Amino acid sequence: MNHPALTRYPIALAGYQWLQVLHESENAIIVLANAPSGQPVVIKRFKFDASKLAKHLVDEFLMESWALGLLDHRGLVHPIDAGLSAGALYMIMEYVPGDTLRRYLALMPRLPLAQALQWFKDIALALGEIHDIGLLHQDLKTANILVRGDNSLALLDFGLETRLLVAAGFMRADEIYCTPYYVSPERIIGDPPDERADLYALGVILYELLVGHKPYESTSLAELLKKHAIAPIPHLPPALNVYQPLLNGLLAKFPENRLQSTDVVVRLLQEIQQR
Repeated sequence: MNHPALTRYPIALAGYQWLQVLHESENAIIVLANAPSGQPVVIKRFKFDASKLAKHLVDEFLMESWALGLLDHRGLVHPIDAGLSAGALYMIMEYVPGDTLRRYLALMPRLPLAQALQWFKDIALALGEIHDIGLLHQDLKTANILVRGDNSLALLDFGLETRLLVAAGFMRADEIYCTPYYVSPERIIGDPPDERADLYALGVILYELLVGHKPYESTSLAELLKKHAIAPIPHLPPALNVYQPLLNGLLAKFPENRLQSTDVVVRLLQEIQQR
């Protein structure tokens, strides 16, 4: 397959047939391919020259990819393999056909309540699988969640490469590696992320699922970040106010005031639903 992106950033994997470039970002190319078995897969080829990076950073990325691949959870896009090919770092993942949750919500912004809550719970449980092995997502958003053909969800684009991007000069050490609509207040001021930053993004998604739009919006980046930092947590419509404690616990400005784990989040949701 001839494509300008693959001409600039070639990669050779024996037995793989390139089918289509699905996406190109500042730091990677996403390609649909057939594996030697004939199975369709997605290959993420990073643009930086991994041969110039510290070996321990590359080894950490490969080990974390391997750890994610051991998780048998349908709510996660399954990593199949990762490696180096002539200085090119790549990850091979399960191919999940279908739209992102972002596109789905653009077409149907007001979901039936039962579906919105089930999807929220599914996202929380999948996120918990990542946290349980000591990893963070770091870029949780509706554009990084796929809707499978059976209407179940799958998280993708885990933030494994953050340290590599810093080392390769693709981003600064103090740069926020996530989408501003989902960034937690502590990350805005430069604090390192932990699980609670992912939980803040989960709170933004909860609001989107219930209300049909994001809790904080602005055409100005500075104004948007200011809202995350100091604007009050928005109130849910009266018909949904029973879920306000859950939203408050996820969107709390200070991480110590937030719900502290996905287990706590799911438990609170179940308690509310049983009232």
